[in-house]
Amino acid sequence: MEALQYFGEVSLYWLLLYACYWLLLRQHTFFGWNRAYLLGALLAAFLLPLIQYPEAAPPLPVTYAVSAPVLVVQATEPSLFTWIDLLWLVYAGGALYTAWRLSRHIRELFQFIRGGEAIDMEGYILVLMDDDRRSGAPVGSFSFLKWVVLSRSDYEHHFDTILSHELVHVQQRHSLDILLVELLRVLFWFNPVLILYKQSLQQVHEYLADQQAPNRDRYAEFLVAYALGAPVATLTNHFFNSSLLKDRIKMLYKNPNSRWSLSTYAAVAVVTLFVALAVASCERDVVPSTKGKDVDTGKPTMVEGIVRDEAGKPIPGAMIEIKGMQSGTSTDLEGYFKIRVPAANDAALHIGFAGYKTQEVKLNPKYKNVTLTVSMTPGASTEISTSPSAQVPSRTGDSLKTVVQSSTINGQPVFSVVEKTPEFPGGITAMYEYLSQNMKYPLAATRAGVQGKVFINFVVTTEGEIKDIQILKGLGFGTDEEAIRIVSGMPRWQPGSQDGKPVNVRFNLPINFQLGGKATTGGN
Repeated sequence: MEALQYFGEVSLYWLLLYACYWLLLRQHTFFGWNRAYLLGALLAAFLLPLIQYPEAAPPLPVTYAVSAPVLVVQATEPSLFTWIDLLWLVYAGGALYTAWRLSRHIRELFQFIRGGEAIDMEGYILVLMDDDRRSGAPVGSFSFLKWVVLSRSDYEHHFDTILSHELVHVQQRHSLDILLVELLRVLFWFNPVLILYKQSLQQVHEYLADQQAPNRDRYAEFLVAYALGAPVATLTNHFFNSSLLKDRIKMLYKNPNSRWSLSTYAAVAVVTLFVALAVASCERDVVPSTKGKDVDTGKPTMVEGIVRDEAGKPIPGAMIEIKGMQSGTSTDLEGYFKIRVPAANDAALHIGFAGYKTQEVKLNPKYKNVTLTVSMTPGASTEISTSPSAQVPSRTGDSLKTVVQSSTINGQPVFSVVEKTPEFPGGITAMYEYLSQNMKYPLAATRAGVQGKVFINFVVTTEGEIKDIQILKGLGFGTDEEAIRIVSGMPRWQPGSQDGKPVNVRFNLPINFQLGGKATTGGN
């Protein structure tokens, strides 16, 4: 998407710069300056989108740093085909077609040149054509790179005048300007403004060549008399072009602009730079201090993703916290989460789950939509910042209940992620055994053939007690009540701690009811 945006900005700058040329510069008699402006505009448009507002920090590399090598971060979720892929496919098709068409024109042009009588001259090659017509279409005299092509008629009757004119094109390398535009049209085949650049450059080329005529009046008369009606080749500087004849004669007799008119070029440069800075200022991120409070300034980053275990299975109930902020979320039954992260250069997410190492994902503020796939590994959680509240994510198609979670227990705050998470006595394996030994599959669920996961949420207090039990996603038929019963009957946990002190910690636990088997936590 970044490349598409860059291509669009380059195209818009081309349009802006050409509009300035059309309105302010095209009537100037500074033909060399106009040529330089048009060529400079074509190249400057590639640099202007890269200008940064002075107060903005340099963009970070297009990578995501992680706190542990086991964390896998992907820019996009794998998919078979997206609309971005379709756009790139259409773009590639257009570019290939335009490149093929350009190569065909160049090949046909050289074939045509090789069909004439070539004479090596000092600084150029003179090519004489025996016939002014090829395939029924008249072809007049023209120049391309170092070749000057003259018809026999022009050679016999107008040799000096036409040769002097075409040699200016050869010596000033006007053909390279047209080739540059044609190459840009391969990359930006969808942008019609390049056709206008090409036409204006061809016009300026003729003005520059006409300017070298020794006698203005006789040369103007010659142009009017020279009305062959020959077609204009795509890549060449053709001597006669009926559409430019009026303008060429007009410019021959126009009084030169004063030196003060050169200030117009400076004015255009200032306006262009101002626009570039204005665009850069709109794109820059405001980086406020976010330590210890919620801040909603600048352009936030929307982060969504899936948290998986070491086997690649989704982890429901994993806690997602914004670094240094008092907000967070947790994954749903499919391990999915979505969270809005305020703009900041040090923006990061902390991802934790009981029995797994806490991971940190650093975010690049330059990107406003990020998709992650996070792989967790078993182990003790690492030290991270705290968050006294958590939010349950919602997504179209999810059936998670909206619940009101207590922010305090016994007057003390409830944390979602801490330095040390609460632990069932004996660890996760002991918790599995407890559930297996004490679970009673409800009769109603057995008769109805109901099985699946009950998503339960509770708080482990500073004393290790289980409080504030809530069902986030239930199955019914007595499974919800059974999940609450078995969790409320758990022995005291080893409480979580922050800064070495016990704290209340909110905990999510998916309990899997399976017919023909025993209830477990997690899994599929």
